[in-house]
Amino acid sequence: MASQIPLLTLARLLVLIGGIVLLVSGILEAMNVGGLMDLGTNFVRLGSLTGIVVGILTLVGSREVANPAWSLILLILGLFVGSLGGILVFIGGLIGLVSRYVKV
Repeated sequence: MASQIPLLTLARLLVLIGGIVLLVSGILEAMNVGGLMDLGTNFVRLGSLTGIVVGILTLVGSREVANPAWSLILLILGLFVGSLGGILVFIGGLIGLVSRYVKV
């Protein structure tokens, strides 16, 4: 049980950093998109919105990385986004699952 605490701290830190990276990159991408006020469908704007939403979800989920359900959700979200922040979230979710089920 004592060896799980550093792994959970590492997983929480990776998910937190990944969530911050996703949120900041989504906001910066949204600011660079021209014509945000037009009502037409703009797939670049939807991509930045996805980064912002996933960034917020990972920041909320970073506190619950010890819960296997949240670790699985973070794993899927990190795989879904696929950028640098997504990779960090994926690794953090994987470490959270491993620390829960593997006794060291």
